[in-house]
Amino acid sequence: MKQAWVTFILAGYLGIAPAADRYEAENAIVDENSVQKVADDEASGGLYVNMKEGGLSFKVNAATAGFYALWANYSQPSDTNGKIQNLGVNGVSCGQISFPKVDTFTSIKASAKLKLNAGNNTIEITKSWGWVNIDYVELTPYVATPFTISPSLVTPNASANAKKMYGFLVENFQKQVVSGVMTNRVMQNDGHYTPNTVEDQEELEWIKNASGKIPALVGLDFMHATGKNSESEWHKGYTDATLALAEDVFKRGGFPAYCWHWKDPSGAAEVFYSPSASGQTTTDFDLTRAYADPPACSEFNTASAEYKAIVANLDMIAGYLKQLADKRIPVLWRPLHEASGKWFWWGYKGPNACRSLYRFMFDRFIKQHGLTNLIWVWTTDEAGDALSWYPGDEYVDIIGRDYYYYPREANHGSLAASFEKLKDMYGGRKIIALSENGSIPYPDEMKSDGAGWSYFMPWYGEYTMDGWAHDNTAADWKKILNSDYTITLDEMPGWDNYTVSVQMKRPRRPNEYLSTRCGNGFLELTLTGEGARTSELFTIKGTRIATLNNEPLPAGTHRFDLRRIPAGMYLLKVENTQAPGTVVGIVVR
Repeated sequence: MKQAWVTFILAGYLGIAPAADRYEAENAIVDENSVQKVADDEASGGLYVNMKEGGLSFKVNAATAGFYALWANYSQPSDTNGKIQNLGVNGVSCGQISFPKVDTFTSIKASAKLKLNAGNNTIEITKSWGWVNIDYVELTPYVATPFTISPSLVTPNASANAKKMYGFLVENFQKQVVSGVMTNRVMQNDGHYTPNTVEDQEELEWIKNASGKIPALVGLDFMHATGKNSESEWHKGYTDATLALAEDVFKRGGFPAYCWHWKDPSGAAEVFYSPSASGQTTTDFDLTRAYADPPACSEFNTASAEYKAIVANLDMIAGYLKQLADKRIPVLWRPLHEASGKWFWWGYKGPNACRSLYRFMFDRFIKQHGLTNLIWVWTTDEAGDALSWYPGDEYVDIIGRDYYYYPREANHGSLAASFEKLKDMYGGRKIIALSENGSIPYPDEMKSDGAGWSYFMPWYGEYTMDGWAHDNTAADWKKILNSDYTITLDEMPGWDNYTVSVQMKRPRRPNEYLSTRCGNGFLELTLTGEGARTSELFTIKGTRIATLNNEPLPAGTHRFDLRRIPAGMYLLKVENTQAPGTVVGIVVR
């Protein structure tokens, strides 16, 4: 046995599951003409399926009704940006599966949570971006894991009302969902740029007529606040109208939420799309030219024209946000959204440049402009490289997911698979929200599936007001907003009346109550506090291979013989009241 060593690969609350039930892709083909069955000695059963433009439908059998985790053995050698496929169970959409580029067959957790009936079920993997090779899928039981939400806002000395707004979201997270909608027109067509109110703004008025209710969250955009033509009377009128509407929403007890479709900072063109956005007018603004060290993009070139343009734009937006701060109005602030899609200039040059820009904005808004009224929202996807774009826990309060069905359709499933994937990816440390969406998940589906999105916000126009795809009809809005699970504007307590009732404490990290060390074929496990009830060793796929202690362990250091364990990566699961299912990874060589 070679020397073993330990590293904290996984830290948090991860589920451990028994051995998996396997289902071969060649037995799940829906249409032989749309996919390609390929013989391969390395594949399970000697075959895999190149999905091409087709789909797979797996007939699976569940011993009991409940939630399961889905694993997929796949390869995807063609696209460095990864591929995405749609995932459904028994005819209901559950979200998407992201397939990063890999040349050889690799097993990934395709979905952390699927709801199955007892007995026969159908799991569908269908074309979104297509062209993925699937060998097989496996099912393991789902193990519920808790959230450990960050106890305070990332903004130092956050304003009292920002704390209230965040506290309300924390208090209601996974209990109810806050209703929202994005707006488009925010001022009246009267020649005076008169701001709309909550009562007469187009999307809000349509929803109220349909349901009798008004959403509690209203989405706004600083699209016209910077860039070419931003000094025109109309553009200024639009931006001022968003500020007035934000104030109206807050005074009525709601949530103003801003994004920023940031137009070319140089002012050369009134556009924000990058060259990768097909069918759009694009900008050639190159973010990397603002840095002194591309592609690392860790240091700005303060003499560059790009840097100076970015700073000027940031300072302009900070000025508008300061107007709200001076009126004690907090904002859900979601900048640089959908960056990893690369269809906007701020994401086009990759994660390093974008991540540094976000952090620079954060520091400048707080240190230079003293903004304490922002709740920072980061928009993620579920791709394999999502965390490489992430600015970091110290810069983000809420994780947002922009989810639109592709091909576009009306589907009100809970998106539980996506919710659980984001929970896993970000360690359960952040509130998770549908920061943009097409169809709204039905409240009963969210509740029964445990998909506790903090809030939803369908896009404006036909996405909200029953367009050609019928994403959200009048009947849908009536059903959704009149559910007891949904919080509408009339049900908000009013910010002057609201007191944060949840006591948020910083969650303890695993290395505060346990540590591990390996050498000469032995594992040393050091426990603080009460010790441990059980300590077990599992494979990465969740198969238990050893129970290290049959009796409770006291606090202190304990030694276990690993010399009979084959080389490889394993998961050590420790159970006690301080560590309810804490898992660390150990690598045995």
